[in-house]
Amino acid sequence: MNRVKAWVDENLKGDPVIWAVIFALSLISILVVYSATGTLAFKRMVNPESYLIKHTLLVGLGVLAMWVAHKVDYRYYSKLSRFALWLSVPLLIYTFTNGVSLNDASRWIQLPVINASFQPSDLASLALITSLASMLSKRQQNIADFKESLIPILIWCGVICGLI
Repeated sequence: MNRVKAWVDENLKGDPVIWAVIFALSLISILVVYSATGTLAFKRMVNPESYLIKHTLLVGLGVLAMWVAHKVDYRYYSKLSRFALWLSVPLLIYTFTNGVSLNDASRWIQLPVINASFQPSDLASLALITSLASMLSKRQQNIADFKESLIPILIWCGVICGLI
């Protein structure tokens, strides 16, 4: 038990309550998916444990991605946000012209290799939020200057929100 606590103290820095909530909600989601997919598996004549295994792997991959993202220095995200913002604009245009329709909404891009769908508006909104935070932190000394601070922020908000 001491080895587990030592590993947690060293690798899960931050708020332990948030990590506990993440693990608890992940476990609950696995149980709920397993409970809810019995009828679906019966209709499709598939083993219900296949949904459990797939969802558990995806939850594990998500928790691993959160752990990796938590280990990265936050200043790196500031640099990455501008690239993600520029990448999201052509993705949103492509989705608008060639998007796949799922649930009566053509806001999706089908990823051919893994046979999954992706919604570029999620990337765009995350990139916009992190990029705006970066812009505001860089311009906090001259925030009163209308041309230097507010115009670039409004342009990016207008472009991304208009494309979404």
